[in-house]
Amino acid sequence: MRLDTGFSPPPEHAVVSWLPHDPLLAVVFQAGLGIIAFSLLMLVAVFLLRMRLVLRTRREHRYAAQWRPLLAECVFDVPQALPVVPRSMRYHFMKLWNHHHESLEGSARGNLETLARRMGIDEVARNMLQSSDLRERMIAIITLGHLGDRERWQELRALVAHPSPLLSLAAARALLDIDAEATLAWLVMVMAAREDWPLARLVAMLKEAGPDRVTLPLVAALKAAGNPRQTVRLLRMMEVAHTAGAGEAAARVVRESDDPEVKAAGLRLLGDPRELGLARSAAAHESWVVRVAAARLLSRIGEAGDRQLLVGMLKDAHWWVRYHAARALVALPATAPGDIDRIRSTLDDRYAADMLDQVMAEARSR
Repeated sequence: MRLDTGFSPPPEHAVVSWLPHDPLLAVVFQAGLGIIAFSLLMLVAVFLLRMRLVLRTRREHRYAAQWRPLLAECVFDVPQALPVVPRSMRYHFMKLWNHHHESLEGSARGNLETLARRMGIDEVARNMLQSSDLRERMIAIITLGHLGDRERWQELRALVAHPSPLLSLAAARALLDIDAEATLAWLVMVMAAREDWPLARLVAMLKEAGPDRVTLPLVAALKAAGNPRQTVRLLRMMEVAHTAGAGEAAARVVRESDDPEVKAAGLRLLGDPRELGLARSAAAHESWVVRVAAARLLSRIGEAGDRQLLVGMLKDAHWWVRYHAARALVALPATAPGDIDRIRSTLDDRYAADMLDQVMAEARSR
């Protein structure tokens, strides 16, 4: 006797699928699985990269711990035992070597350079100069500069024209380290033209070269400047030149140029009382930047007879002109607090009076 349970097994030819029967849902389901699998792969990749970074950092620290005592020994003498530097660690050794070279002076630097040459670091740097890795090229350029290596002079000079500001500026610095006198004659014109080179970095480089080396090249470049923007950059760089040479060149530019920015930059370099006439004439210039520069120059070289001129500048429409005029008034020779009080009482311009009060308050707080 057969019992009817109400359950009938599926046909033998039927296929049981775990995918949704709706085609659109099936696509979405498969896409979700793919995203999950991809996310897992990404997590594994990040983990492996992290582990690789940790292992590489530990390796660098281990080698650096071995190299530092040997490099520090160069303060007294060149170590007899040369450090072993694997090929993969050359960049890190050169980075550490350059750090020590920039931290030391005198004979200690010479000992470091001798050590590097004995180890063949100069040849490694020359070869690394051709690397496609920007980081390696940078460390090679810096190393060759510190070593004073002349074998790649032409290559370094060509790199000064490279479009990369980092690479080109590093090459310029290296050439100055190798031979500043031979480099400055043409490099200052490049400095004036390359506006992508930070002016503060250039001033620092020229300051290291010293005023004896940079004054004449800067004066010559100022005469040959092709446009006002180059002239302004050169005048800013002349802050590190000898005062007499820079002042004469700047005074000539102030007299000859009609560009306000050029005039203002030139006035900032003046300090000779014989140039007082330039300051007085500039005080009435139509550009406020020139009037500010004139007021600042009058604060340095002004005479008691310039008091009325500065009182007139206190009524200027521009805040900075009024401010520097007030400071110049206070700085004039033979000026006593009572003189400033008398000037204050005669001012009928509220803004001029307020500015003089502010500057006097600043003077009392110092």
